[in-house]
Amino acid sequence: MIDTITFDLWNTLLSNKPQDNERYKQKRLKALHGLLEESGLNVDFHSLYRAHEEGFEKCKETWEKNLDLDTQEQLKIMFSFLDDLRFKTIPQSLMLKLEEVFLAPILKDPPPLIEGAGKIVEHVQAEGYKIGLICNTGRTPGRIIRELLEKLGMVEYFRALTFSNELKIRKPDPRIFFHTLSQLKSDPANSMHVGNELKLDVLGAKRAGMISVHFNPNQTLYAEIQSQDTDFVPNFSIKELRDLEIILQKTK
Repeated sequence: MIDTITFDLWNTLLSNKPQDNERYKQKRLKALHGLLEESGLNVDFHSLYRAHEEGFEKCKETWEKNLDLDTQEQLKIMFSFLDDLRFKTIPQSLMLKLEEVFLAPILKDPPPLIEGAGKIVEHVQAEGYKIGLICNTGRTPGRIIRELLEKLGMVEYFRALTFSNELKIRKPDPRIFFHTLSQLKSDPANSMHVGNELKLDVLGAKRAGMISVHFNPNQTLYAEIQSQDTDFVPNFSIKELRDLEIILQKTK
């Protein structure tokens, strides 16, 4: 019997559209550029933008190994591609300020909840299930996501919050699922994970021995599923988050 449900965050509970990412990136880079200039470190904005893109590709090399980086590590990688800063040492006091201005835009302009996210999490809790969150953080670390969830009135529903930048492990590595279930004192066989990514959420949950629910609002026909690659075929697929209620009825 299922007694535990874990959720992915981005594009499962919280929106993360490409146009939003671009907007946040522009705001972050403008803030970084302004603070660097104020601190006497003259940097060309276009060079900073290019360093951001090159740094992001470098970070992806770590992420693709299912490992993670904190924000300062990401910033240092970015700055390593910036000729204007390559031979300069940035004091830790300034790095802390750069980190804060880099993270501020998403708090000032928070992304919206996915339709039905608040209601389904509230329903699941009311039904007595233990609830966890398993999030690959990317550019937004766990401490900022906690603040976002608090602002949205969501944080109280989760008994366990697992963020990849804090654990240094990313989905689909099953260890991030095991870590969360350990916090919840739950058995994988009695646990279900809901997420929108086949590789990260479905594959990761199945490798951890959990029931996988693929949130697929656009009803995309994925090649992995069409090829009947069983590692990527979810136990259930839903178009709307409220459809999870039907699945939970079936698994009682």
